[in-house]
Amino acid sequence: MTFTEHLSELRKRLLVAAAAVVVLSIAAFPLMPIILRWVEARFLPGIQLHVFAPAEVIQVQLKLSVIAGIVVAFPIILYEAYAFVAPALEKTVRRRIVTYTVPSFLMSALGLAFCGLVIVPFVMRALLKYTQSSGLVGTYQLAPTIMFIAVLFAIFAIMFQLPIVLSILASVGLVNAKMLAGKWRHATVIICIAAAIGAPDGNPLTMILLAAPLLALYVVSILVVRFTQPKLAARNIAASTSTG
Repeated sequence: MTFTEHLSELRKRLLVAAAAVVVLSIAAFPLMPIILRWVEARFLPGIQLHVFAPAEVIQVQLKLSVIAGIVVAFPIILYEAYAFVAPALEKTVRRRIVTYTVPSFLMSALGLAFCGLVIVPFVMRALLKYTQSSGLVGTYQLAPTIMFIAVLFAIFAIMFQLPIVLSILASVGLVNAKMLAGKWRHATVIICIAAAIGAPDGNPLTMILLAAPLLALYVVSILVVRFTQPKLAARNIAASTSTG
């Protein structure tokens, strides 16, 4: 395949992925009032959200629609990315990547559930109590409050991909359990920096609640890689023997 053909193929894959996001975002837009009411009832009981601009409500709904479109279209985006690079990969590598597809979706769902059941309720409750204990009356704006919650959900959906990413890297021989365990200090520093950057409000509490699960996921990743290493080694030996 020539360079021009590669560019044409890349453009086609990007257009399909972008079209999927646009179509699903448009489909999600009518559901946004229901989702906003659910978020308000689930995470902000007794709190009245305020709008400070005429177009604020529709802007929030549009942003949430795009986020929902990206999340729902994520399988299509992953498939298009895989379909673009698949011809350059060996058959065994393609097979390994495909086997991680379902676990990847399950980990994203687990991250969203953990965020919704544990992180967001705890963060919002702690921040609201702190505001009340200061003797001040909070006036909460719709846009920053809702987007703060949405960003937390997105971060945890991505964070929970760490075991999958490290398992894929281990399957192609780039990392192993001994290397990951030996670099735990470096990983801790990187995770803390990432949590500080990723915290949507810059709050130390939010940073800790991002860093702690990520550190736990790093430990889980080491265990997963250690468990799968012998199987991967045996599979590689079998593949090399069959090709030889």
